[in-house]
Amino acid sequence: MALRRQQHSGFTLIEVMVTMTIIAILVGAVVLNIDFRNVGTAMRDTARRTAMLMELASDQAVYARQNFGIRFHPNSYEFYVLAEDESGESTWQLFEDQQLKFRDPAVPIELAVDISGLPIILEDLVDELNDATDEDPIKPHVMFLANGEMMPDFRIVFTDSNNEYEYSVETGEVEPVVVEQLASP
Repeated sequence: MALRRQQHSGFTLIEVMVTMTIIAILVGAVVLNIDFRNVGTAMRDTARRTAMLMELASDQAVYARQNFGIRFHPNSYEFYVLAEDESGESTWQLFEDQQLKFRDPAVPIELAVDISGLPIILEDLVDELNDATDEDPIKPHVMFLANGEMMPDFRIVFTDSNNEYEYSVETGEVEPVVVEQLASP
């Protein structure tokens, strides 16, 4: 009597493990390529950060007894301080500070600014520096005065590149600066 060997159909443990490894590698590659940026959160955080920096500049103006200001561009802003130059005249000078500075958000943003209800045409900083003269120097859009005032009234609208999210930072009646969500999907 000859023994008959039964053939089992199926996969060996090694074959199953190799297949699972390949699937895990493919899933890992897909997950690494997914963009985890949350546009809405990044827009909200950028607007809130700007409002807090404006309040910080206002507080710093009071404590340092100096006038500060902020100038906006299509995708950024910078802070200025009113200080004496070499000739003894007070001029607006770029304020280099680690706290009071624009930080690129995780998503591209666009800014629109209204000063006292009038829209302002924003230019890139490089273009403004090229156009600035001694008679017409760069000046901030919003000033934070040493007496605690913030002037003039302003409204800055932060928009993402797809126009899905909009946040405004504006002069408030109770709070000095108010952040408000305007649009979301």
